Amino acid sequence: MKISPKPEGATWTDDQWKAIDATGNNILVAAAGWEVEKTAVLVERIIRKIVEHQIDVDRLLIVTFTNAAAAEMRNRIGEAIEKELTKNPASLHLRRQLTLLNRANISTLHSFCMKVVRQYYFDVEVDPNFRILDDTEGELIREEIMEDLFEEEYGKENNDLFFDAVDRFSSDKSDDPLRALIGKLYTFSRSHPDPNAWLDEMVKTYELENVETIEDLPWTEDLFQDVKHQLTGILSWLQKGMELTKEPAGPAKYSENLEVEISLVESLLKVESWELLYHAFQQMKFGRLKTISKRDAVDESLKEQVKGLRDRAKKTVGSHAKGVI
Repeated sequence: MKISPKPEGATWTDDQWKAIDATGNNILVAAAGWEVEKTAVLVERIIRKIVEHQIDVDRLLIVTFTNAAAAEMRNRIGEAIEKELTKNPASLHLRRQLTLLNRANISTLHSFCMKVVRQYYFDVEVDPNFRILDDTEGELIREEIMEDLFEEEYGKENNDLFFDAVDRFSSDKSDDPLRALIGKLYTFSRSHPDPNAWLDEMVKTYELENVETIEDLPWTEDLFQDVKHQLTGILSWLQKGMELTKEPAGPAKYSENLEVEISLVESLLKVESWELLYHAFQQMKFGRLKTISKRDAVDESLKEQVKGLRDRAKKTVGSHAKGVI
């Protein structure tokens, strides 16, 4: 991938500059951070396409997740074009972009797809008067279908597999937990290119042979690594709390608790099997926090921050202790 030298005095980070300047490839940018920073990088990339490559703005496809984000993107691109015009007021190309901006493809992905289907409805054999189902109406339809499905299954004779699922995933009072699980599974399946194929593949993963222990299950390693990943997050919360105890007027007495708990989480991270991890979680106990009195002259804000971080870690460890089996 060819990257031009970063302009002198530019405030972009090296990674941001790569995202702005990279060309000639399919580029995926994974950006974790403030939304304004990601938007600024994307706007800068678009402006460079317009100014340096002389591409008309209505030849670009720019999609967002929300209408508000699309409106903001259109506004910021317009501001960036006007800024470039102040540098080069005689540019007919830039003046043309301000005119073209109103018809540029800057919208949500759904809106763009709807526009394409309506424009070429005769090729895809879709009624051009179709509309996108709103969330409330969609939820009502799903509930109606779910009700019909359960009524049909309850009415079948010798439907042992269905009743076994009801017994396993429902409560004594209702089958709502099973309905919620089915709804969640359906929603998640829609994130795959071929939902039905993905669901069929999931069924096959449960058709197991020669499984004697939990370690033999095909998904155990993924679950194990996920727990380890979350433990890393728990450790970071406790370590942050420890740092705050060392601040001026920090709750220094809490450091005694945190030191023990950090050591325990670090030991959990060293465990190499699911069974050992289970037993280690059962032994993971958060002791009572040391008492801090007014005579200790502690900053209440720092004290609450440390307690909040520790409570978050404690709650997460507790949920895992119940879930790791």
